[in-house]
Amino acid sequence: MSARARDAIDQDAMVALLRQMIAIPSQHFEEAKVGAFMAERMHEAGFSVTEMDVHHPLQEGRLTRQSIGLLKGTGGGPTVMINGHLDVNVLMPGWTVDPHSAHYEDGWIWGLGAQDDKGGLAAAFEAILAIQRAGVPLKGDVLFCPVAAHKVGGTGTRTLVKNGVKADYCINLEHSANTIGSVIVGSVRVRLRTKTPGLFFRFTEEARAGYFNPLEQHALLIGAFGPSLTPLPHNGWARHRPHPQLPGFPMIRYDAVSKDHYGTSSDLIFQIRTVPGMTLQGVIEDVTAVVERLKAQHPALDCEIIIPANGANDPFYMEPTALEDDHPLVAAMIHGYRHATGKEPQVGGVERIGNFGDGNVLQAAGIPSVQFGPGDIKRYPEWPAPDERVHVTELMTTSRTVAHAIVELCG
Repeated sequence: MSARARDAIDQDAMVALLRQMIAIPSQHFEEAKVGAFMAERMHEAGFSVTEMDVHHPLQEGRLTRQSIGLLKGTGGGPTVMINGHLDVNVLMPGWTVDPHSAHYEDGWIWGLGAQDDKGGLAAAFEAILAIQRAGVPLKGDVLFCPVAAHKVGGTGTRTLVKNGVKADYCINLEHSANTIGSVIVGSVRVRLRTKTPGLFFRFTEEARAGYFNPLEQHALLIGAFGPSLTPLPHNGWARHRPHPQLPGFPMIRYDAVSKDHYGTSSDLIFQIRTVPGMTLQGVIEDVTAVVERLKAQHPALDCEIIIPANGANDPFYMEPTALEDDHPLVAAMIHGYRHATGKEPQVGGVERIGNFGDGNVLQAAGIPSVQFGPGDIKRYPEWPAPDERVHVTELMTTSRTVAHAIVELCG
């Protein structure tokens, strides 16, 4: 039956939908217009549509809107969620086409969100329409979730979870060059707040003896935690078991330092991209052990540890995820890719190494997730990048793979 659905995919309709989506600007917390557009498409396709407010986790009073659609099955099957984000990357300089013109030439569709994530959403939505068009019955339900505010720590998806939205499986439509991301890093942001008594250029020796400049304390801390974007050693300060699908991880990167001119405290923020088996509590203990060792060597060191960096509800905290190849969701995606391409898929960390997505949020909430979709960031010298684009062949692979997986899981 999945072959009937795959054969019913309308490439022209899929491309047209994506071009319409790209033409609607949608920076994070400005997604309401494109969200309403997708709600209309879902209504037309017979979905039951629910709208919800999405509140900014760090800016009180700021909100956006998102809509999710439910397509009921005949009963007795699992619910599959299709999740992708409508907010796009920042507009980088250097575009050679209008980033909202959805320029289409030689099979390429250009524009903000073409691969991240509007392309995946358009492909998956066409997969669902093709299943309907082919008359393939589904026992299970399909949830289509074009969410807002992914770029702010998966806030739209976190809103789904808070509102009680549930599913048995999720295909998280992140650009992965159509590899199946079943093993995904997590992320913990660490804030180290150093302090010292205020001291100006006229001082007593007694006062100077108790002074340790907050920035110089940071220098000491950076030396202890090691350099950015360098694999943390297995037997180093961060306890972990290396994961074969995530070579080079865990890894840290220093992100920010803030101090007022005459301030007596300073914040250093860095993030750790974690591997499966690492926990928030474990990271807290490991960071604390490093700081305590330094305090024993430097009595004037005064360092407050705040993990996660933005408090207990930090939107940028993500747990790592891992699913085995024989998990029903992963197996369905593998089968779908084979049928879509006649080739064997790459499965594991592959093109999602170092990246996380809303699938992390959902798996932490008990919904097994894989990350999969069109678009390859390796075609750009850096990411985000100008001239974001996706090829129609990538979209067709996504659509066919998703169609098969839905039928296999819900049929």
